[in-house]
Amino acid sequence: MLSEYVALLCCALLLTAYSARNPAFARFPTTALLEVVAPLHAAVDFAQDSSRRIWTSYVALRSVADENQALRARLTELESERNALVEFKVENQRLRGLLELSSVSQLKGVSADVIGDEPSGWGRGILVNRGASHGVGIGMAVVHPRGVVGQVVAVSPNFAHVLLVTDHSSGVDVMTQDSRVRGVIEGIGSDHCELRYVSKETPVRVGDVVITSGMDGVFPKGLPVGSVSKVAVETGTLLQNVEIKASVDFDKLEEVLVVTGVAGQGTRVEEAKTLVKVDTLEKRRE
Repeated sequence: MLSEYVALLCCALLLTAYSARNPAFARFPTTALLEVVAPLHAAVDFAQDSSRRIWTSYVALRSVADENQALRARLTELESERNALVEFKVENQRLRGLLELSSVSQLKGVSADVIGDEPSGWGRGILVNRGASHGVGIGMAVVHPRGVVGQVVAVSPNFAHVLLVTDHSSGVDVMTQDSRVRGVIEGIGSDHCELRYVSKETPVRVGDVVITSGMDGVFPKGLPVGSVSKVAVETGTLLQNVEIKASVDFDKLEEVLVVTGVAGQGTRVEEAKTLVKVDTLEKRRE
């Protein structure tokens, strides 16, 4: 055992002495080790860098995905708010139209929302969300800024049934705006009516505007009803076949005004009664 240690010590001394005299021999192991270790070290660094980049990319993508999801949710929320604002604006314009109609025409009434169509399906009618508790009564006229809608035919405490002017059982006393030709319109379905009892000698033209005459005791005078869309004379008759296209688009009807009265109407009636009394007294004196 001792001899082996001595031998190793001698070899070490010889190698040291040889390395001192030959420096290149001493650098050889270091160079060889460097050639072996450097690629391994580079591979480990590359693996670590790749792992770090992958993790960073994953975290960044995860953050972007979360941010994208949050932005999508916010966009949906903003679109919902925008749609609500647009709907409020359109509704405000419609209600403003009813208010202007009431102001210009001096109509006193109750605004109502259309909540459905004729429940029985046999006629042309609508349901509104105002009834007897709101001052609505049977026989009242129902109008829209674009024209006449119809007449209340049934009432409950909170709802009312309105018969449209285009229904077959409807009738409104009207006249043409320019020539002042009077007649009665009756509904013929869809969005059309027929002007009855017009002589073939009466000048009625396509495009003539038709308004209420106020003579039926239901609709105030001067409200638009529609315009003449067709004029024909049937053979063997003395009357014209006059078709009227309603001015109101009933398929897009959302709000209406139920007319409860006309401003100053009572005063005008009393004045008319007074004039009749005065005229009667004067005739008696004569």
